[in-house]
Amino acid sequence: MNIGEFFTRSRRLLIHSKRPDRKEIWLTVRITALGILVIGLVGYVIHILFTVLLPQATS
Repeated sequence: MNIGEFFTRSRRLLIHSKRPDRKEIWLTVRITALGILVIGLVGYVIHILFTVLLPQATS
């Protein structure tokens, strides 16, 4: 694919794509926040487990 074909395809993609509405954006924000929360909770639980099981390892 040369540079001209790349720009042609990119332009076609931008013409056919649509902006997300408020409902779709809000759903994406909620799913992302939930994922961050889950990862944080898993990390916190691992930290607590290591603190309780291996207290000499933490300084």
